[in-house]
Amino acid sequence: GGLHVLVSQNNNAIHTWNVPIPPPGKTTKQAGLPEPSLVSSVEMLGHRTEPRALALSFDNELVVSAANKSLRVWNAHTGTCVRTLECGSAICAAFLPGDQLVVVGTKDGQIELFDIPSATLLETFDAHEGVACWSIDVRPDKKGLVTGGADKCVKFWDFELVRDSQSPDSVVSRRRMTLEHVKTLKMSDDVLAVKCSPDSRLIAVSLLDTTVKVFYADTLKFFLSLYGHKLPVVSMDISSDSILLVTGSADKSVKLWGLDFGDCHRSLLAHQEPVTAVRFVWGTHYFFSAGKDKLVQQWDGDNFQRIQKLSGSHGDVWALAVAKHGNFVVSSSQDRSIRIWDKTEEPLFLEEERERELEELYDRGLEESLDRDETAIGGEDGDAVDTEESQRAGKATMETLKAGERIMEALELADEERRKWHEYEERKRKTPQLNPAPPDTNPVLLFEKLSPEAYVLRTVERVRASELEDALLALPFSRVLSLMVYIDIWARREWNTPLTCRVLFFMLKTHQNQIVATRTMRSRLDSIRKHLRSGVSQQRDQIGYNLAALTSLRAEWEANATAEFFDEKDIQKVLDAQLKKRKFTGVKV
Repeated sequence: GGLHVLVSQNNNAIHTWNVPIPPPGKTTKQAGLPEPSLVSSVEMLGHRTEPRALALSFDNELVVSAANKSLRVWNAHTGTCVRTLECGSAICAAFLPGDQLVVVGTKDGQIELFDIPSATLLETFDAHEGVACWSIDVRPDKKGLVTGGADKCVKFWDFELVRDSQSPDSVVSRRRMTLEHVKTLKMSDDVLAVKCSPDSRLIAVSLLDTTVKVFYADTLKFFLSLYGHKLPVVSMDISSDSILLVTGSADKSVKLWGLDFGDCHRSLLAHQEPVTAVRFVWGTHYFFSAGKDKLVQQWDGDNFQRIQKLSGSHGDVWALAVAKHGNFVVSSSQDRSIRIWDKTEEPLFLEEERERELEELYDRGLEESLDRDETAIGGEDGDAVDTEESQRAGKATMETLKAGERIMEALELADEERRKWHEYEERKRKTPQLNPAPPDTNPVLLFEKLSPEAYVLRTVERVRASELEDALLALPFSRVLSLMVYIDIWARREWNTPLTCRVLFFMLKTHQNQIVATRTMRSRLDSIRKHLRSGVSQQRDQIGYNLAALTSLRAEWEANATAEFFDEKDIQKVLDAQLKKRKFTGVKV
């Protein structure tokens, strides 16, 4: 007997314990009961700590993940764990040519060489003098590798085959691979990442001083210095054609550089948190980026556009590995999970992705605003807060956003049309003898057969009344000033006075501080007040006249359509009194 307790531990294990229950008033020792015992356990094949490094085999069949004290090899297609080995505090890893050996860099500055088929540690090298080995990259010629560490050194290693006898007395011996240190490149600061170009011409080195140095791989002669990041570059990659270099930094940005002249093609604010990994897709300029904002994103390095977001991780994404042709992507996260994202045949449309992202952004912004409003109204301790509890009912949606964009496009078109005609009138006034030709009317206005002012009014009228205010909120202040010009024209011409008043009052209430601070708006507001007051007065008189006419018509209709009812008994009495009684008498002759 006893109490069974199910415990979920921090190392991905689930244990069931049997806890004896002592009698009331006694402890376990006093009752002579045994200590709690482990009944059963379920241990997942995953890491007990965060996997900080990932590497794909050259044939994309195996995935190796390295964490503190554990190295695991996985089948990339089935997701099963093939091998589990003990290692140091791993922070980088790479497969060697042949996919039989894996090399791991640790925080202690060691390079550990593992044999996958035999699941053994072959050799350990003290590479970086007791400080972290931050990066490992296999050279494109597959004859060696490059490592970078916190000892301010980039070290070059060659693969060598040595004879390894099984015992001192054994005659039979076999050859195994080892690493031989051949040369060292001294740097001015700690090395965070190294990358060789696929054409074996260049080697890029990221330093702690936020710069990236590019050297010629054969002579180690300095070639380029790339600077622009505000924080150090923690990951970088070179495209398969050796044209582009992508760098991911702790300043949350990703930069694309040309390796011909070292120019920065574009700087992208890729993540909301520091970027941890960037990887190109072989044969393309597409690349993936991962960050501490729990996202993996795909980008187009030519058009500088984000293609898609891959969300699902519950913690910081530490490492990234991309299959050679982009068939799948592997990511490791702070939640101790390794996720494989497969490429599907479903077509992807960037417009739909942008719309979905905008909807998520507006929904998230709405939730945050509602949370702020609830906190402001109730307070943290339930105390009343002096704030306006009644707010405008509305929600920013894709429809209101599109309506706001249509209004902005109409304002831009109308402003351009009025500017062209204003310039034409000026030329005609200054040089009447030249008889300048009038400008061409915009095809949209020509098709609608409307003036610029009427076109803007028609666009505003087509917005639903329930979405009008949210659509007007999308206008920048520069467009608000432009809209005030058209409001003045509408008021002067008495076009749709109720809608004009509604738009005007909402804009004044929303942008009061900016409008008051703009000196040029004073004369415009005076003009609007003058014209709108006369227009509203005429509307009031017209409405009063119509109300009086409707009241008269109602009275006339009631007089003709209403029947009067009387008591039948009273009516009968009146009729009987009016009738004369007739008597019949006989006449004798």
